[in-house]
Amino acid sequence: MKIIIISLFVAIISLNCNSTDPEIKVPVREKNFIEAADVSCDEIWLKLRVGDIDLPAAGVIRIDGIKERLFSVTTKDTILYIDSLEVNRYYKFQVILSNSGDTLTGNEATVKTLDTTSHNFSYETYEFGDYSSSSLLDVAIIDENNIWAVGEIYMKDSLGNYDPHAYNAVHWDGNNWELKRILYKGGFWAIRTIFAFNSNDIWFSGYMRYLNGQFIELQIPDILIGWSINKIWGTSSKDIYIVGDAGNIAHYNGTNWTKIESGTNLALTSICQYSDDKVLVSGVNLSKVKGILLEGNKISGFTIVKNSGIVNENELFNPDLYGSLTSVWVDENKTIYTGGNLLFRYKNNKWDYVRNLPENYINGNPGTYYRGFIYSINGNGSNDYIIAGDRNTLRHYNGKSWEQIGLPYSPSSSIIWVSVVQKGNIAVAVGVKGSKAFIIKLKR
Repeated sequence: MKIIIISLFVAIISLNCNSTDPEIKVPVREKNFIEAADVSCDEIWLKLRVGDIDLPAAGVIRIDGIKERLFSVTTKDTILYIDSLEVNRYYKFQVILSNSGDTLTGNEATVKTLDTTSHNFSYETYEFGDYSSSSLLDVAIIDENNIWAVGEIYMKDSLGNYDPHAYNAVHWDGNNWELKRILYKGGFWAIRTIFAFNSNDIWFSGYMRYLNGQFIELQIPDILIGWSINKIWGTSSKDIYIVGDAGNIAHYNGTNWTKIESGTNLALTSICQYSDDKVLVSGVNLSKVKGILLEGNKISGFTIVKNSGIVNENELFNPDLYGSLTSVWVDENKTIYTGGNLLFRYKNNKWDYVRNLPENYINGNPGTYYRGFIYSINGNGSNDYIIAGDRNTLRHYNGKSWEQIGLPYSPSSSIIWVSVVQKGNIAVAVGVKGSKAFIIKLKR
């Protein structure tokens, strides 16, 4: 598929409209046919399908009735890329092709760019832990009055003595955080990950389930013993994936756990849905600055999408990415975002830097001036997502710009955000601040 770039130099004008979804109106197919393939706040990707004509053919794209750049069509399917558009505005596109002396005028497609979202989050922070090293590793938002975070927290008792019984969860009820001690077979365990289907069906790693107000201990099969579960994801309690250390992946069908070969021994740290039948998994070896991105499912297994490591500009994208890959996330357009040292995206069959993130390139961001290492990516969509990481990296993208939210960023900050989740206008990040478990709750 050929990518043709057409640049429009127009002013950015903010219009008052609440819609964030692209609106597409396509008339009856004519000699050639265009439709929106993807839309952002200031970019549009159009898919052009030509009919039974001889190729190559010369073409012109008309935007709002004005002729723009010439281009050449060499394949039956072509992607036209238009950038520097205005936010939240309708555009009309029409392609005119010249072929063997004939002029072929195509259909007109109307597409609306997305609106930006607000960076304006208020926030509150909370810390837990009186001794040893406390940390929170994952978080689940059911709603603004029902939030769970998990990890390990060491507190003093009411007499000021060290409490030998640690806590492994905290729960927000809309007013306060309550420390929780969730035991398995009577013993304490540090909970590394949580996943909530709803308020009455919450999974704590692969061992414990909160169902209709009660904690239920699950039988641990042999295939789950001997490795740490780092992330959990599923579509229902009969379709759950867990990933963990040494390349381990397992699937639960509601009755049994089945191990799935991953083809790697890297620690797997993130999982998300990619399509109806596939998930994406990222893995990392931080000490060796290596990473991996996998795609697959419980039936066909997993294949490697990308490896990552220390590469130079000439090697980047062909075949590998740079640095570690600790997190993966997919937006509403099936664009893949993954990163650690840097943030990358896979869009319209092409890997690239996330170029709107300042200093996001090899040898950029010297001295971690702009942000730290990225541990987590999550959001509502392509114009509303957050990256979180060390040195208090907590940056929100609104479709046009990035902004630090919550506490100010500092290269010398001791705050490490290990996980961030955004749901509607609520976002929560969890991690550590020095030796304390740390939470920031944001509301827009």
